[in-house]
Amino acid sequence: MADYDAIIIGAGHNGLTAAAELAKGGMKVVVLEKTNFPGGMAATKEIFKGYKHSVGAWAFLVFRQRMIEILELEKYGLELLRPPTSYCVFGAPEDAPFIAYRDPNQMAEHLMKDHGIDAMTGLANMAAYIEPFKLMMDVESFKKPTPMSELIANAPDAKTREVLIRLNTASAMDVLRQFFPEPGKHNTILGSLCASAIDGTHMGPFTPGSALSLAYHYCAGDAYDFKIPKGGIGALSYALESCAEDRGAEIRYKSQVSRFIIEGGRATGVELRGGEKITANAVLSSLDARTTFAGLVGEEHLPEQFNHAVREIQYTNGYLQLHMTLDELPEFEGHLAFTNKNDVRWLMAYIPSAEHLSRCWDEYRNNQVPEDPVAYCYFPSLTDPTLAPEGKHTCTIFSHYFPAGIPKGKHNEYKELMAERAIDQIQKVAPNFRDAITGKIIFTHEYFEKTFGITAGDFCHGLLHPGQMWENRPVPGYADYRTPIEGLYMCGASCHPGPGITCIPGYNGAHEVLADSKG
Repeated sequence: MADYDAIIIGAGHNGLTAAAELAKGGMKVVVLEKTNFPGGMAATKEIFKGYKHSVGAWAFLVFRQRMIEILELEKYGLELLRPPTSYCVFGAPEDAPFIAYRDPNQMAEHLMKDHGIDAMTGLANMAAYIEPFKLMMDVESFKKPTPMSELIANAPDAKTREVLIRLNTASAMDVLRQFFPEPGKHNTILGSLCASAIDGTHMGPFTPGSALSLAYHYCAGDAYDFKIPKGGIGALSYALESCAEDRGAEIRYKSQVSRFIIEGGRATGVELRGGEKITANAVLSSLDARTTFAGLVGEEHLPEQFNHAVREIQYTNGYLQLHMTLDELPEFEGHLAFTNKNDVRWLMAYIPSAEHLSRCWDEYRNNQVPEDPVAYCYFPSLTDPTLAPEGKHTCTIFSHYFPAGIPKGKHNEYKELMAERAIDQIQKVAPNFRDAITGKIIFTHEYFEKTFGITAGDFCHGLLHPGQMWENRPVPGYADYRTPIEGLYMCGASCHPGPGITCIPGYNGAHEVLADSKG
């Protein structure tokens, strides 16, 4: 008799979600996590004494209210803070900043006053254009995916087919120029939209295929309504931990799996690094596909075609995350002085234009540190004072395009250089910023790879590319959360519907296991 009905590898948000759903379904479940805390890349850490930083993920950008209700997260202590603005994107002084107001009336007033009727019309028309994609995602997210070719073929009309094809093949700027046709105008709006398009893609805004990421980010959640868990992103992970345990799941920390036990073509359990063996009727991995299959299963247990598909998954995703402590908040000047009022400055993003992003992309793919990097700078303690001592503040800068192909021995030099350049972007518009910094630490994709074992440090568990989504995620033929190994399932971000803090892959994977167990 097996020790458990199900073993889940990884106590990230998807692994914990799967555990909660399986336990609710009556299964005896254990979660094995190699670190000593829940969340993986969605954790809140006290890097500096008295200060709390969200390491990795930091906000609910594509999270659905439905999952909060399914997992009863508010019952387990999750409290979401909703700033009146989600971000302020700025660039050259002559370009009006683009502010994402949560209130639709404020948003409309801002667009009319600062950007003009053509900007408001352009955004409205873009939203209407991608609406068929959103309707499709609403249906397709909570199930194993229908192949995109079928969705296109069965679209209700020619216009919908054209939209779905274009959003899966075109570049972000090809799509956006339909609504913002005048070059050199609405630079910060286009910069903001393209920042979503390049997120997790190893692409530039003019690269064919980047429109899919644009559509995904704007349709998977509420584009202008960022939600911040009180206490940092780790509050979500602890709420999920409580939910899973309350439903009967067991969670074991400092339990690193060294291999899956495969007997007669079936997964029967796992072996831990210390030699302990644990058996189960089903094994679920919330890790990325390459780590799971090449690392823990072993290619000798898998079909050759499947191994080739796993080797071809693209993970290249260079980025930098810089955590700092501050003695005081920055005071923005010039055309950004207004952000000091009403806490608009809580998230300031230097993204001057789509063309600027494209220049950074060109430098990045040539393994150069961008001369003028984009910088998304936010001050979490401004929204949540519990994250820092009284009168002090936390600050994090995220920047795309930290080189993925760094010459040997140059990593520390490159990351220090890019961090200083990112700090400069805020210093230029807030002269007291650099002097306010009392502590800093720099993380890149290499840190997350070494710490969490994620292939190439890719937070998407496989880039958000047209060829790596829908029925092709994680590999063609295995988008139903099952694998070539009987009894082995996938339930992490490498699965449909894709990356981001959503909990949906964990939910979907768990329900496929429940369906099979009943069968």
